[in-house]
Amino acid sequence: MNPSLRLVPYCALAAAATAQLPAPTLINRAAPRAAWSAVISAGTTTGATTTPPTVNATFRAGNPGAGSSDTLYVFGGSLGNNTSTTTNDLWAFHAPTGVFTQRLPDGAAGSPAARGRAAIAWNPTTNKLVVFGGNTRGTTPMLLNDTWEYDPATNAWANVTPAGASPAPRQFAAMAWDPQLGGMLLFGGQINDVAPTIVANDTWLLLGGAWTQLTPPTSPAPRGEHSLVTRSDAFNDVVLVGGIDHGSATPEQIRHLDIWRWSGGAWSLLSNCDVLANPTGAGATWPASANANQAVYDPLRQRIVVQGGSGITVASNTTYVYGPSYGGSPTNYTSEFDCLTNTWSIYASPTTGTTPFNNTDAAIGRVSRYYAAFLPATGKVYKACGQDPTKSGSRPNHNIYQYQAAVIANATAYGAGCSGPGGALGLVSNGRPWTNRTWTGTCSNLGPLSLALTVWGVGQQQIPLLALLPIAGPGCDLLNTGDVLAGPSMPAGGVATMSLPIPDSAALSGFAINVQVAELQFDPSFNWVGLYTSNGLQLSVGAL
Repeated sequence: MNPSLRLVPYCALAAAATAQLPAPTLINRAAPRAAWSAVISAGTTTGATTTPPTVNATFRAGNPGAGSSDTLYVFGGSLGNNTSTTTNDLWAFHAPTGVFTQRLPDGAAGSPAARGRAAIAWNPTTNKLVVFGGNTRGTTPMLLNDTWEYDPATNAWANVTPAGASPAPRQFAAMAWDPQLGGMLLFGGQINDVAPTIVANDTWLLLGGAWTQLTPPTSPAPRGEHSLVTRSDAFNDVVLVGGIDHGSATPEQIRHLDIWRWSGGAWSLLSNCDVLANPTGAGATWPASANANQAVYDPLRQRIVVQGGSGITVASNTTYVYGPSYGGSPTNYTSEFDCLTNTWSIYASPTTGTTPFNNTDAAIGRVSRYYAAFLPATGKVYKACGQDPTKSGSRPNHNIYQYQAAVIANATAYGAGCSGPGGALGLVSNGRPWTNRTWTGTCSNLGPLSLALTVWGVGQQQIPLLALLPIAGPGCDLLNTGDVLAGPSMPAGGVATMSLPIPDSAALSGFAINVQVAELQFDPSFNWVGLYTSNGLQLSVGAL
């Protein structure tokens, strides 16, 4: 085994930069846009929830979380404010009920060794939690490369470390389920625990009980403390977010501000702000933090959410330069990567002023190194535990926090379409109607000599068109108030697409508008001979 490694040669780094990234343009992280709130039913962090008190789910940090359809799992980690004491107990937050319970206690027989800085992810094909590697820490820290699976059905761990090849022992690697290859994808990490630090950029796949090192033609730069997130919706891929080069430019480690896509066999760059080559960030967008956090993909908004983490700031050396207003330990910014535009936006609570990285947020405090996941059962991003250096004992106020927009954008079909010359007309939505995006819909089965007229209305109604126009087909109804007509347009292959640009205004959250397509049929002499209608869609706008 020969993983791709790099010990950064300091002399090869670019010359001193003279510019800095500009201060971010902040967006209010408050409802109706996505906002953080405590899950009260999951409890507060005051007092101990188990015996002994040191083994408390709220008193840990340093491992990533992983989520099934309805449960966020919290395994092991370092107790307190990133201390060298690790645990191996397992906790589960069940989102539909809001209950946070311990599944297995610290030291339970058959559990993996206590550890932090491991790679942890959920495998939806086996419905099991997968753990790889990490660091035992303590007085004699040891890097690990064992592989474990937890089965919720039996509440038991199994050591599934293969007899053959495995990734080298490491910490700060990242792992996620690969929807194309059907296994667990692992990338990078730190493969030693002494100076000078060595980070890797090798790619591995765990499938069928065996680890296989993959050899993509291009790979992201070596790093650790990055995230891998699965986009198992229309994207059908894995995305790498951020990370740091632990061995670079001491005393300031390089924060990677890039985004990479893994599409089953190759890495490709989606977004980057290379501060060495582009110190002002011209033409680029970037997150407020690259490490000490966990990225989570929200498929409802098609955005990757990164809360807090170690804020990038003015570098401690003259080699690598960051912005003047991203610092904090941790920052209070929420960074969101829009997967439709491949750009970053930075959000902050309005209660913390223009420098939220230096303030304790009223809702979430200042938390990094937490456990996080998106849970489809409730459609929200959750984070648990973590460290908050502003609190006594470094604990956040509550065990669990949740994040989502106040109104989820949605498109709901109603009514029925009628049949025209090309068959029954059907109107479907191609996405959710969020602000600052363009919603599109598709109508199918239009005839070869027809035009498509888009009918918009603020209200709904049902008016049989045959009573008004003799050329209307039977069962064809006007399903909205018809306040605006758009088109007509020429269908292509019996299909017509309509669009609605939605302004970037939080005030539009909850606004509803209805849309329907009317088919105007013509004969070869261009005489209007038929009128048919699709079903209706009600668009409920949500604020990004």
